[in-house]
Amino acid sequence: MATSPENPAVQRALRLQMLRLLENPFETFEDGRYFVPVPQLARVYQEIRQRWFSQEKGLVLIDGEPGSGKSAFARFLAGGRLPSPLALAVAPRTANRLLKLVNDSLGLPRVKEEKLRRARLEAFLQNQYAGIVIDLGQQRLNSGMAQLIADLAQATTVVLTGYAVFNHPWDSRGIQGAARYLLTPWDYDTLVFVIEEITRRAGRVMGSLFTPEALERLYMLSQGNPRETLELSRLALEALLEGGGTTVEPWMVGQP
Repeated sequence: MATSPENPAVQRALRLQMLRLLENPFETFEDGRYFVPVPQLARVYQEIRQRWFSQEKGLVLIDGEPGSGKSAFARFLAGGRLPSPLALAVAPRTANRLLKLVNDSLGLPRVKEEKLRRARLEAFLQNQYAGIVIDLGQQRLNSGMAQLIADLAQATTVVLTGYAVFNHPWDSRGIQGAARYLLTPWDYDTLVFVIEEITRRAGRVMGSLFTPEALERLYMLSQGNPRETLELSRLALEALLEGGGTTVEPWMVGQP
């Protein structure tokens, strides 16, 4: 006998699944589709992938205020399927650490010395094209990493996400005309789309959990900040799991 979707255990499972989706809304789903929260990101995503498909060279910079979704977007980019391999390096502190992360992502034999790591990566890129995504996270760009990134951009398309990456003097490192994309806060329609897509992926209808009043309150509290939006949604669902009820509205409306 099929289990009723109104069964409390099923309800809890669906909400837990939704919490997982809120942790990383850019993940790959079983149906092979990708979660793209805004048309602008969809356009940037397609433009970068076209660079990799065409095996172009150069640097792509993705900047934005803290909480604008840069790190999530970096993981989204590196998770797609391409004929060529993709490497993802997260929060490198030094050029040597960056080399290690990229080489490990590409499955290259491990060595400790920076010169050997660089030599192996350069040899790999001479024989095979590979896209590279570097997410600085909370780290700041230093001179050694910047020069390495500039050098790698002579062999492939390198995507660099991080705060104030636009401000680095890339021209002095031989990079001319780097592509620049600035991530901005979400508008209300984007927020609604995000929540609707997440609840749909969890097998629910958005209106059954997030009422219009709750969505308006969520947007006002988050001020369009993606990180705040997802965090508040997560807290609301956790409160719903703990206290019962049918929607997140009582918790959301009760926030100062």
